[in-house]
Amino acid sequence: MHANSLPAIRRLRHAGFLPACAALLLGAVQGAHAAKPAPPLNPPAVVEDVVSSTTSVWDRVAVLADGRLLVELPAWAGNTGPGLAVLDSGGNPQPYPDSTWNDPATPAQKRLVAPADIQLLPDGTLWVLDSGQPDPAQPPVPNGPKIVKIDTHTGQVVQTWAIDPATLRPGSRPATMRVARGHAFIGDSGIPAMIVVRLDNNRQRRLMEHTPSLTAGQPITVDGRVMTTPTGHTAIVNISQMEISPDGQWLYFEPLCGPVYKLDTDLLVDPAVTPIELEEGPTLWYKTPALGGITLAPDGTLYFNDVSTSSIFRLMPDRVYQKIVTDSRLHWPGGSFATRDGQLYIPAAQLDRTAPFNGGHNAVQWPVHIYRINVGSLPPPKF
Repeated sequence: MHANSLPAIRRLRHAGFLPACAALLLGAVQGAHAAKPAPPLNPPAVVEDVVSSTTSVWDRVAVLADGRLLVELPAWAGNTGPGLAVLDSGGNPQPYPDSTWNDPATPAQKRLVAPADIQLLPDGTLWVLDSGQPDPAQPPVPNGPKIVKIDTHTGQVVQTWAIDPATLRPGSRPATMRVARGHAFIGDSGIPAMIVVRLDNNRQRRLMEHTPSLTAGQPITVDGRVMTTPTGHTAIVNISQMEISPDGQWLYFEPLCGPVYKLDTDLLVDPAVTPIELEEGPTLWYKTPALGGITLAPDGTLYFNDVSTSSIFRLMPDRVYQKIVTDSRLHWPGGSFATRDGQLYIPAAQLDRTAPFNGGHNAVQWPVHIYRINVGSLPPPKF
């Protein structure tokens, strides 16, 4: 079966003529061609230091249209002050979109309690997932979990959607999100599941709970050391990273330990799709190590930020897989951002050295940096 038959498969499924096992067939069609590994880039990509901080741990970054860096500062990593900020000319975080939205005195439904993921679209719309949990070991703040839409051209909050408590479980943690096709797709890293929010009517569904593709299957190892919780147990983080194709058709995701899966969002937006189809729908896209970020560049290249070896890999549109750099400065490369002019911005977040992942002891080595790689100028792989 050729990939061009996929639209027909989708039409049959939506018409009710496709059996539940078709989701598995759909995945097999998409995963039929394995990625071709290329030798590491030689010489490796040049890593440029952009900005640093002696007070803040940044785990995700985006670049606004005016060139300013937007950063996420998780409270659980030991940060104080705003959870979402723009960096001023001195590299200091200024609350974003404003101080009121980052003020603990503001009612929870009108402030960013604990930003967990950000998505900046080409039109300047910023989507923020607020987990509502400054401390992952504690229940969410009442009215805290939500989706926030911000117009970065005006710096104004446009709309919010409260996450229905009925879609969460004791121990849930909304950790990652992508928005497309009029829906928000949210990964629950605490109790693995996918929460799908239809934005026009705020209809919310909890799907794929404990599906293997969302569930961590191995420890997270950084420089040969297994990450541990404050109680000394092995740290387990289920689905924690997402990326989505520009047309919203394909969702890429992974539990923190890897690997990366790919899922047709048709399966998520259609309420008629069965649980069996959803469980069989994800395709193993690449057997990656633990990743701190998945980034899709405008040219269709996926960048994987390997926390186990401080490396960046690229998976090109033609399915060629290649390491572009290993650099000890990229310690825990977090949620990065690819600009249209070919610049990849990467926060070296050091999350494995924060107390929640280091047996309760904070061992962050200051300063913390954001780096940049000119991926647009990299040569093609050589075999």
